[in-house]
Amino acid sequence: TKGGLGGVPIAISIVGLPGIGKTTLASQLIRQLHTEKTPFTSAAWQSLQSATGKAPPCDRTIDSLLFTLSNGDITAAVNPQNDCGKKTENLLKILREKPCLLVFDRADTLLKTGEAKAAGYFAEDCAEYAWLFKQLLETEHQSKIIFTSRESLAELPPTVTREIQLNGLDRDAAISLLQSFNLTANPEELAEMGDRYSGHPKALQLVAALIRDDTEFQGNVGIFLHQRDWLLIRDIERLIDEMIARLGDGEQTCLSRISVYQTSEYPLSFAGISAQMPEVSKYELKENIILALKRRQLLYYDYQRESYQLHPLVREKGEHLLNQNPENLRTADTQAYNYYINIPLKPKSEWQDIEDIKPLIRAHYHARQAGNLDAANAIISEVCEYLRQWNCAELVCGNIELPLLKEVKKNSLSGAGKMPTPQEN
Repeated sequence: TKGGLGGVPIAISIVGLPGIGKTTLASQLIRQLHTEKTPFTSAAWQSLQSATGKAPPCDRTIDSLLFTLSNGDITAAVNPQNDCGKKTENLLKILREKPCLLVFDRADTLLKTGEAKAAGYFAEDCAEYAWLFKQLLETEHQSKIIFTSRESLAELPPTVTREIQLNGLDRDAAISLLQSFNLTANPEELAEMGDRYSGHPKALQLVAALIRDDTEFQGNVGIFLHQRDWLLIRDIERLIDEMIARLGDGEQTCLSRISVYQTSEYPLSFAGISAQMPEVSKYELKENIILALKRRQLLYYDYQRESYQLHPLVREKGEHLLNQNPENLRTADTQAYNYYINIPLKPKSEWQDIEDIKPLIRAHYHARQAGNLDAANAIISEVCEYLRQWNCAELVCGNIELPLLKEVKKNSLSGAGKMPTPQEN
């Protein structure tokens, strides 16, 4: 039935990063429908990716659909040549006569690239596809449609379309996938591997194959985890590069700068992103750049943590981009420091534990990363006594070579009395 607001949708779009499992999910659904009693009498799968990376001509796609759904009765030879309108009418006639399932795989090949405000919209040379989808979704019939795409399809009518975002496998599924490679690992190592890659199935497959086949690892997950403190082996990075290549300059700048934030330590708010992009208005940042990164599946908002998040693979790629220019990296860390140091805190008399001064801890981290040791020292001199009381000095002293911080660590561990001031060092 024709879907409406709150009703049964005509179409779903399955979106997510490259390798996240969109095509696999759609193909599994098709196979499941073939083995179950379903209302669909015909199904057609149409890939919109060609050897050139662009979609095939629209009339060729419609020819393929007509041939499949008519069981070979309607061929390109009997179709009106180069008349998408007439071909679309014939396609809609079939969809009205019998319940069909259509799958359009890799619909992102139809979308614009290189400009934030255009993210999710059909490219000018794909106007015929935009018109075809409009007819399929706004004309009443008894069929259903599945789109898979690396980006949200912004022009699909929301009243008859639902979007499903794939974020990766859960821990148990990730462990099962890794176990299928017969690797040497204990349950904790498999869980760590799955968590590192946030359950990204293609990344896990590529890494598991590397561990299994490379004589350096001999199938041992523990060796791999010990040797690698990075995620992006080359084959995985290639997938992320394909998405980065679609970004405009503002999107890429924003993505690289916010990669300095460690959202596992402190939630990333809009204010935190805005602090990294002082050159653009808040409207431009929110309604164009952030929206574009969301539509391209590179940034998402975790409502439970109240934080913007980057997938670990995307964050690491952003770090790589930022590290290409040390001055840009220092600037990003300085802007992060300025953001955290200006977050209002409770009065000192109400400080109870480390959570009450988390912004200062993050400010200290970014001051140190930016090479601003005076600012880092000033923060420690303000909070060191509290850190000693809470036995938390390790959080800021673990890997820094400042005399003051060494003294904080020593006094925290020994329970000794008054902390030294910067002048005493």
